[in-house]
Amino acid sequence: MTNGLSLYERPDLATERLVLRRPNDGDLNAIVGIVGNWKVARRLARVPHPYGPDDARFFLDQIVPAEWVWAITLRGSDGLIGAVGLTPESDAETAELGYWLSPAHWGRGITTEAARTVILFGFKNVGYPYLTSGYFEDNPASGQVLRKLGFIENGQVMRPCLAAGGEVPSVRMKLPRPVD
Repeated sequence: MTNGLSLYERPDLATERLVLRRPNDGDLNAIVGIVGNWKVARRLARVPHPYGPDDARFFLDQIVPAEWVWAITLRGSDGLIGAVGLTPESDAETAELGYWLSPAHWGRGITTEAARTVILFGFKNVGYPYLTSGYFEDNPASGQVLRKLGFIENGQVMRPCLAAGGEVPSVRMKLPRPVD
């Protein structure tokens, strides 16, 4: 489901404070620096730890072309401080919202602002009927972000975490497309 949109033609998205753009080769060192941080990696399902340049290259070469993912940058600066995206689920009728942000920028509402913009894109431009997301139980701040965005808890599961080397307790959440 893409409503005719190409991942290669994904638009830049902007908010009052942020510009969301396609991640590129110039972001490699920033990605390694942020995602290589244990505080970030342990909160993500698909990220190994340690995380190095080869892992960032895989992200840029394999994930970015296949998913609706954007680099989060502050207006007036092109430097990547995080990423936010929608991973199409196996049914192709929905996607999972995911995000990560440099700890230097935590607690400022940046993730909520970036995710809200990507959610609107997913509903309006891609046409998803609903989105899913989730967070590890030991990361309540991510749960707060998702609740601010309107996500509702719909179950608890054990979810793989590459950095932790096994499954960890996770809360699943869902957000239906708003009625126009």
